[in-house]
Amino acid sequence: MLSYVHPVRIGFGDCDPAGIVYYPNFFRWFDDAVHAMFFSIGESHDRSREQDLIVWPLADAGASFRAPARYNECIEIHSRVESFTAKTFRVAHRAMRGDTLLAEGWEVRFIGEPHPDDPKRMRAIPLPESLRRLFDDTAAPSAQP
Repeated sequence: MLSYVHPVRIGFGDCDPAGIVYYPNFFRWFDDAVHAMFFSIGESHDRSREQDLIVWPLADAGASFRAPARYNECIEIHSRVESFTAKTFRVAHRAMRGDTLLAEGWEVRFIGEPHPDDPKRMRAIPLPESLRRLFDDTAAPSAQP
């Protein structure tokens, strides 16, 4: 399945008063990793917008936190498309500092289009076969720090 390693350097603003990463930042980094993963294989928002598609919105997400991360540490977000259905795909994330697991999370995403009855809403569409093939057997290149 499609996978990617996304490097992150923790900034001062990423931390809470206790000096550890404030938990919502992991979700931001998970999201960044998904977009970088797709960009690395040539799938971009710009191309999808040309087709009036809304790409990769979240339907569900969750995380568990295992160890603290601190200011100025370099960590990696290991992201992998672990499964897909007709209209959704699930991405698993592991935030790592070396061999230490900091957090693990998951997201369920889809590709949407404007709803025909109300263009302010969207609806999920079947995943394109080209994307399903990429999910099946692709390792995206890792980002360089």
